[in-house]
Amino acid sequence: MLGIVLERSSSRSLGSQLCDQLRARILSGELGADSRLPSTRELARDLGISRTLVLEAFEQLEAEGYIEGLRGAGSFVRAGSVLKNVGGSASTAGRPPVAAAALAIARGRERRVDFRPGVPALDMFPREAWARSLALAVRSLPRSSLGYGEGAGLDRLREATAAYLFRSKGVVAEPEDVFITSGCSQSLGLISRALLRGALLCGGGRAVLENPCQPALSGLLKREGVEVVAGRVDAEGLDPDSLPLDRSAVAFVTPSHQYPLGSVLCAPRRVALIEWARETDSLIVEDDFDGEFRYGGAPLLPLRELDPSRVVYAGSFSKTFSPALRLGYAIVPPFLRETWRAYRELMDIHSCVFTQAAMASMLETGALDRHVRRMRRLYSERRSALLRGIERIFGPLEEGGSGIEIMGEAAGLHLAIRFGVRRLRGNVFDEVTVSRIASQGAVVYPLRRYAFEPLADADRTLLFGYGNLSEEEIERGLAAIARALDPGNG
Repeated sequence: MLGIVLERSSSRSLGSQLCDQLRARILSGELGADSRLPSTRELARDLGISRTLVLEAFEQLEAEGYIEGLRGAGSFVRAGSVLKNVGGSASTAGRPPVAAAALAIARGRERRVDFRPGVPALDMFPREAWARSLALAVRSLPRSSLGYGEGAGLDRLREATAAYLFRSKGVVAEPEDVFITSGCSQSLGLISRALLRGALLCGGGRAVLENPCQPALSGLLKREGVEVVAGRVDAEGLDPDSLPLDRSAVAFVTPSHQYPLGSVLCAPRRVALIEWARETDSLIVEDDFDGEFRYGGAPLLPLRELDPSRVVYAGSFSKTFSPALRLGYAIVPPFLRETWRAYRELMDIHSCVFTQAAMASMLETGALDRHVRRMRRLYSERRSALLRGIERIFGPLEEGGSGIEIMGEAAGLHLAIRFGVRRLRGNVFDEVTVSRIASQGAVVYPLRRYAFEPLADADRTLLFGYGNLSEEEIERGLAAIARALDPGNG
C-alpha cells in the first residue's frame, strides 16, 4: 500500500514512521494534490498495525496542513503541499479521477449555504468559558461523582437549572422537579416510549401532534405504532377545537414559538388547552426549544405555569450553546418522577457528569445569561438581514397570495416564508426544485417535509434557518434560490 515499509526494530515508533513516509510522498509529488488517501481501516489492515496508529499519523499530517479530512469523502492531499523538483514531479496530472471528483463534490457540499432551521451560531460557542468550566469540573468533581450517577441528573445542575429558569422565564420549580436529559429530543423520546407502553396514562392514550411539527417526533411515534392525531395550527397557534375529547392523550406542543411555523399560542387558547387536559385526563408536553430568543419583548411565561400538574416542560441547552453538548432538561410533575427516572436509566443511565458539572458552572457564574444576551442581539440582526435580502431579491413582503408572506413571530432561529404563485414563476418546492436549488449552492427545507397530514400551501413555503449563517452567506443562499427559480435570470 503506497510502497510504505515499516521497520519494527527501529527506534522510531510505527506511527511516526508512517507519518514520515506519507509526508515524504506528499512533498515529492508522489501523492499529488487532491489525491485521496486510503481509509484508516484499509491502511491499518494492509500494514498490519492498529488503526489508532494510523489515525494519529493522519491527525498529525492534518495538523501540519498536508492533508484535509472531508466528512463522508475521506482524507485528501491539500493543494500547495508539494515541493517542486524534489525527487519527482509536483504535477497533479494522472491523479485518480474518481478521487478528484469525490473531493470536488465534498467541497461543493461544504460551500453550500445550509438554511437548516434550529441551528445556533456555532462559531460563537464560548470556547474559553466552556474550557475553563470543563477543566474546573474535571479537577473538582469528588471521587463519588465519577461512578454511575443518578438518572435524574447531577444535583448541582438541577439546582442551577431551576434557578436559571426562574430568572429567565419565570418558571417556578424545585430542583427535584428538574430532570437532566441528553437534549430536548430525549425528553420527547422518553414521553413517547412511556406512552407507547401505557406507563403514563391509564388506557395508553394517543399522541396529539401539531401539524406541521418536527418530523423526527411524528416519525418516531408512527414507527412504534402509536396512534397520532393531528392538531390544527394557525396564526394563533394550536387550535384546541381540533383536539380529541373522548379519552386521555398526550399533546406535544410548542406554544412559545410553534415549530416550524413560528406562531405563538394566544392566551385564550392556552387556557383552553389546560382545560382540555383536565377534562380529558390528558398530559401536555411543552417543548420550549428556543424560548430565550424573542425579539419583540421578554420571553413568554411557559404554559406550565398555568397548571404544573398537567404539563411536562422540556428545554435544551443545544439552542443556546451547541447541539454537540447533548444536554437538556425537563420539569416533570411529581406523579411522573419515578416512571421518568426508570425509563431514563433504561435508555442511557445518565448524561456525562463532566458536561453536567461544566454546565452548572456556566449557569452559576452567569456565563449562560451573558451568552444568551449576546446571541439575542446577533440573531435579531441576522433575522433582519434575511428579511432585507428576501425583499431585495424576491420583492415586497406581506403582499398576500401573489407576493411574499412572513409567517410567525419575531423569535427563535428560523422563520417560515410563504411564496406567492407569481413569485414562484410556476414552481413549487418539490424534490426537483429543491435539487435544482442545491445545484445552485443552497440547501432549503420545504414546509411539506414537516406536515404529516395535508397542509395548505405547504409546497409554496420554505423554512429559513438563519442562526448559523453570516449576512454574506444569507445573501449568497438567497441568490442561489433565485437563480434556481428563474434560470433565465441567472
